[in-house]
Amino acid sequence: MEKDSLPGRSLAILILLGCLLSAAVTAGCMGSSVELETPTTTPEAAISAYTTYVAAGPQPSFAVSATAPKKHMRTDGSCYWVASGTVTNTGDGPAKNVVIRFMLIDDESNMIRATETRFASWFAPDETKIFTIDPFPGDCDRQYHVAIDVMHDIS
Repeated sequence: MEKDSLPGRSLAILILLGCLLSAAVTAGCMGSSVELETPTTTPEAAISAYTTYVAAGPQPSFAVSATAPKKHMRTDGSCYWVASGTVTNTGDGPAKNVVIRFMLIDDESNMIRATETRFASWFAPDETKIFTIDPFPGDCDRQYHVAIDVMHDIS
């Protein structure tokens, strides 16, 4: 009578368990692909659904305007641009730590060519500040316009 070998049987059981385990793990990967439905809402609609916090009480608000930049020539043949911008707090509350970013924008490509930043620690309601950016680096053979962006803390 032949004796069953215990180490051989254990090895066979381990191999069988390994195969069953790998089959169970890969079972979900073998199915057919499922097409995902196209979302019915646009990202803009989803974003606008969020509520943003607005502090109660007086709020600053800014109106901006800028002059058309003027080209100036240097003696070496290079040029620079000069522009002015007006920023007015049209809100009913003051603002602190006001950062005013002036952008020289290429008319043809609509790309920002240069930026300059001005800082105002305090901006009272109905207060107007005028800034002149000189020099504003730009190419001599291009045309530009100026855009202004204002960021602030509420006091």
